[in-house]
Amino acid sequence: MRGRVHPQLVIGAVLVGLVLVTALVSLVWTPYDPEHAGADRLLPPGAEHWFGTDRFGRDVFSQVMAGAQITLLVGLVAVGIAAVVGVPVGVLAGMLQGSGRGRPAAVLMRGSDILLAFPGLLLAIVLGAVYGAGTVTAMVALGIGSIPAFARVARGGTLQVMRSDYVLAARAANRGNLAIAARHVLPNIAGTVLVQCSVNFAIAVLAEAGLSFLGLGTPPPTPSWGRMLQESQQFLGVADHLAIVPGVAIAVAVLGFNLLGDGLRDVLDPRLANTGPAAEHVAAGPDVGPDAAPGVRRELDDAAAEPALDLRGLTVRTQSGRALLTDVTLRVAAGERVGLIGESGSGKTMTALAALGLLPDGVSATGHVGLAGVDGNLLDRGERALARLRGREISMVFQEPMTALNPLMRVGRQVAEAMTVHGVPHGTASRRAADLLAEVGLPDGAARRYPHELSGGQRQRVVLAMALANDPAVLVADEPTTALDVTVQRQVLDLMTRLVSDRGAGLLFITHDLAVVSQVCERVVVLLDGVVVEEGPVAEVFAHPRHEYTRRLLAASALEPLTAETTATAAAEATPAAAATGTATPPPSDPGPLIRVEDVTRTYTSRGETVHALRGVSLEVREGQRFGIVGESGSGKSTLLRIISGLDRATSGRLTSAGVDLSPADTGPADTDSAGSAASGRARFGGGPTAPPDLGDLRAALQLVFQDPYGSLDPRMTVGDIVAEPLLNPANVRDGGPRTPAARREAVREMLDAVGLPLDAAERYPHQFSGGQRQRIAIARALVCRPRILVADEPVSALDVSVRRQVLDLLARLADEYALTLLLVSHDLGVVRHVCDQVAVMHDGLIVEQGPTAQVYDDPAHEYTRRLRAATPLLVR
Repeated sequence: MRGRVHPQLVIGAVLVGLVLVTALVSLVWTPYDPEHAGADRLLPPGAEHWFGTDRFGRDVFSQVMAGAQITLLVGLVAVGIAAVVGVPVGVLAGMLQGSGRGRPAAVLMRGSDILLAFPGLLLAIVLGAVYGAGTVTAMVALGIGSIPAFARVARGGTLQVMRSDYVLAARAANRGNLAIAARHVLPNIAGTVLVQCSVNFAIAVLAEAGLSFLGLGTPPPTPSWGRMLQESQQFLGVADHLAIVPGVAIAVAVLGFNLLGDGLRDVLDPRLANTGPAAEHVAAGPDVGPDAAPGVRRELDDAAAEPALDLRGLTVRTQSGRALLTDVTLRVAAGERVGLIGESGSGKTMTALAALGLLPDGVSATGHVGLAGVDGNLLDRGERALARLRGREISMVFQEPMTALNPLMRVGRQVAEAMTVHGVPHGTASRRAADLLAEVGLPDGAARRYPHELSGGQRQRVVLAMALANDPAVLVADEPTTALDVTVQRQVLDLMTRLVSDRGAGLLFITHDLAVVSQVCERVVVLLDGVVVEEGPVAEVFAHPRHEYTRRLLAASALEPLTAETTATAAAEATPAAAATGTATPPPSDPGPLIRVEDVTRTYTSRGETVHALRGVSLEVREGQRFGIVGESGSGKSTLLRIISGLDRATSGRLTSAGVDLSPADTGPADTDSAGSAASGRARFGGGPTAPPDLGDLRAALQLVFQDPYGSLDPRMTVGDIVAEPLLNPANVRDGGPRTPAARREAVREMLDAVGLPLDAAERYPHQFSGGQRQRIAIARALVCRPRILVADEPVSALDVSVRRQVLDLLARLADEYALTLLLVSHDLGVVRHVCDQVAVMHDGLIVEQGPTAQVYDDPAHEYTRRLRAATPLLVR
């Protein structure tokens, strides 16, 4: 069904099936009576009694067969009791806490934790004294004692799911708590719960043995594996088969259920299935013919000076033989800045990992990797030899600084550690780390902070300080500014360029952003499907690209501004089609603002400190407008978006969205944000004053497209189910809309076609698509119920330039075709200028400037807007 065999599942199913068959057969047949003696005592295994006899002369093989009934019954019933009670308690507690109601969630969990004071053994003694010892008492006691374990596992999994964007998307699609629990929470925690079931089955089987030994389990002469194991202890060394046989039986059952649980967890996860391609474009193969630069296939000049980094004929393959890189040749001279560009999947990061000897398991490299001052081919060196070079001769700056830093170590210690591993004394390393952190522009005292106490730009500076700590000859920077705001990006780029220049180090700068390359690098290498298709000086390649792929990248990088003529033409072309399909909603004769925000504030309280996420924000969005909100991280953009979408509530002010009054009922004390920042409010649904009763009307009229296309799609649901989810709530379906399963399938098919996805996409899973395709899926889900307002929160910040251009053009086209009001949030003025006709600039919780996009961009009135524009990298050709 999944396209490949799961060995764990098969082996586990065989072992569990063996135990089950043994138990079922014993109901009707055993070689001998398992409860009565019929032979000599303590006979060893033989032809008549395969596993020998016990101290009473009973056949051990017959006892093992009959004992399978009790063992399975105890294990399955105990696990069933614990799961049936513990999982709902944990899911409810997790959903309550994930919705911002931490107090009732804590009360619920503390109630289940009371059971921890009564271990299964103690509880069995108490229940045995009251109701009498026996198998039923043991099962109930073990089941009740395991409830807290299941509750904790379910709560942890539920909290993780509740913090995901796909649950937020389900909320925005007008789905209730029960629907979210059934469609999102339970399927995504099922694997973890299954593993917990297998673990608790093993615990129950072993615990039954202990209870039987104490006389609290299965009463004699009824056989059970636990009782057999306990009774064998006094005959160890005399009749070892009495312990070996039930011990092996218990081991087989426990191993079988554990493997079965792990196998089911894997087979139920569609992300682990090999079910199809995940590429947006299936390339026919790289063209290295006449259009390729003359130097693509050339051999390096042996007479040239030795480069700092020298890659020759580098080829990387998987175990199956699939080529990830093919004959890649490039060099970085000392003091030279070389850009390595290409879209996701082109092989950029794999080139860097191969150069540092950090290829993942199952991937191997051939060719030559050379470093200045280091003899031989690095590919021929072992891990120990490479470890001595990393950080000293060649260093790497990783894309995501939060994952590259140890969250439990102060940053100063982490920078110092980069030196101490290469033999620098601790005192010297600590002083050098403090100097480096100051050199990269961090404030005094930064060395004593933890990574989470620093901003994204500051964390990237720490990673840069670590990479430069030992003055390496080569610095490899892998997408070091992708997740940063434009102003922070500018600071990091300027800092990196200056530090590399001061040290005379070679820089290999990996990115998909051609504008950044044009401003940072001197030479550029273009990768396509693991092959170098063009290289040369940046000015020459960008001004006169030889390869079609390079030309496509350059064309996609240039985002033209939206013009009045473009808007008018698109609207004129879209109106007849929209009217024909019935999707256009004629505006009233005197329409007021569709979204009105007046003096809105949002305040959080964290650890006694007050955080002002919004400070008196006012704006109006009229029907049919394309309105952009731009600003850096922390400016309040996402908070304002959540309030407009009804996913959060304002502390004060007035707000109407799609005719729904979202104004707070009072202006009482500010909310307490349990996570400690305004950003954590994205996982809270109703974190302010009481939610309005007509919120469903808003969510039927307004839909969202989230920043992370993968995180906003439930990985265990097919694309068809994801897109159809908003239609499952009748309140979202307009008159004449799809209300039957067949009509919903047809609506999904039409919407997938509208966003440019193949018809078979409905049967596939999100992981089988590229980033751009996943964002198209998210757009299709948002538009399937024909909303009036489409809100897009940073929808292209994580996409390659060509995919970014496609998604932005798609949003603009669909806004015209479906008569949408578009609210686009971004930190990039260029993106907003390409799509929107109106823009508001946010900074520190305030709107510092707003007006027509062309006016704000060409003639900014506020200093902050001018800084944003100046920091935005422009493609120099």
